[in-house]
Amino acid sequence: MSYANEQKRASPAGMAAAIFFNGSIILAVALSPLVVEPRLPGPITMGRPIPLDPPPEPKQDDQKEARELPPIFDIKPVTKVLDDDLEITTSSDEQITGPIMDGGGDDDMTEIVRDIVKPPTPIFKAAERDARFARNYQPDYPVGMLRQEIEGSVTVRVLIGTDGRVRQVSILHATDPDFAKATERQALKAWRFKAATRDGKPVEDWQTLTVRFDIS
Repeated sequence: MSYANEQKRASPAGMAAAIFFNGSIILAVALSPLVVEPRLPGPITMGRPIPLDPPPEPKQDDQKEARELPPIFDIKPVTKVLDDDLEITTSSDEQITGPIMDGGGDDDMTEIVRDIVKPPTPIFKAAERDARFARNYQPDYPVGMLRQEIEGSVTVRVLIGTDGRVRQVSILHATDPDFAKATERQALKAWRFKAATRDGKPVEDWQTLTVRFDIS
């Protein structure tokens, strides 16, 4: 037998042995337990604040420019006088009258608005004597006082009605009761006035007058 033939016959057995050996190694490796090295805990790292750089200081030119900028709203205060004693400052041109109230809600604001839009004071015109009846103003001289040549005067307060007539007489001062009676009688009977008015409408009015009794 030649050497070449022996190589051919031994080759299949050697191949099988090699495959078996290699497979055993692979199987042993596959079946061996996996060993993992435990990780030891390390030191805990704490954070620390990172300082920030301060904002840059504004330049003097920028500050000067900011101060010279005009205001957005130019409010000019206006002083108003209330009740001749109280003063307030507002930014409105509307006239404010009436007492000052503490604002605290819608009701308080309503009261303030009512005071602000308060209607103007009515125009009053006092009663005055009617010149057409001037000759009826002087009472008749009491006969007894005239015989004694006694002079005097009477001050009366009269209520003048809307028709210009005297409705009530009140004697304030008289030098003699006879002078007072004569004046009261004449006022109720013959005195005529132009009635007082308020906003053009006739109203009652009190007037104080003095009548003199002189012997001419």
